[in-house]
Amino acid sequence: MAPMATGHPSQTRPAGFCVGAGHVVMYGNPAFVARFGERCLGMPAREVMVDLPEAGFEVFDAVYSGGRALARWVTIDGEEWRVVARPRQDPDTGTTYGVAFHLRARSDAVEEPADPERGRPPA
Repeated sequence: MAPMATGHPSQTRPAGFCVGAGHVVMYGNPAFVARFGERCLGMPAREVMVDLPEAGFEVFDAVYSGGRALARWVTIDGEEWRVVARPRQDPDTGTTYGVAFHLRARSDAVEEPADPERGRPPA
């Protein structure tokens, strides 16, 4: 997966929402659509997110079945990416019906500003 153009996170960090155990893609932000294509909507994530290694889908599966948010680093095309996923749950029943997720390249990490009070040097 090639790094996205710099800019707002919606342009650089693919994110989306899937429903069901098959993780059918229902929404993708601009970075997701740019990376995986407009035709990915309505398709199973495993069929359209072909660059994502199985470890990423294991996160989706565990979040869907366990109802807890999880994250994991995976390697895509030689670069580390963080897969973060959280369950989407029915507010009345608590039943998990989908997974919201985003991907973030390690190179896209936000650096904290130096804190002169704590004596940390600038990065």
